[in-house]
Amino acid sequence: MDSDLQDLQHHWGSAYMITKPEPDVWLAVRRDDHGTLRAGKPDELRDLIRTDYFARPVPRRWPRRWS
Repeated sequence: MDSDLQDLQHHWGSAYMITKPEPDVWLAVRRDDHGTLRAGKPDELRDLIRTDYFARPVPRRWPRRWS
């Protein structure tokens, strides 16, 4: 797997579904309203995600874990 894709998924995967469906196509889909961000490079997608997230944070709800 692409290390840039893994990095984006690691940092933003709880808020966005991040994929690279084809060369030079990077997508991030918000997990709340399914708004889609599209870029040609991973750094561009990271910038779009940051701008989007800080303007409108995606709620990150975690399921309760029982011991």
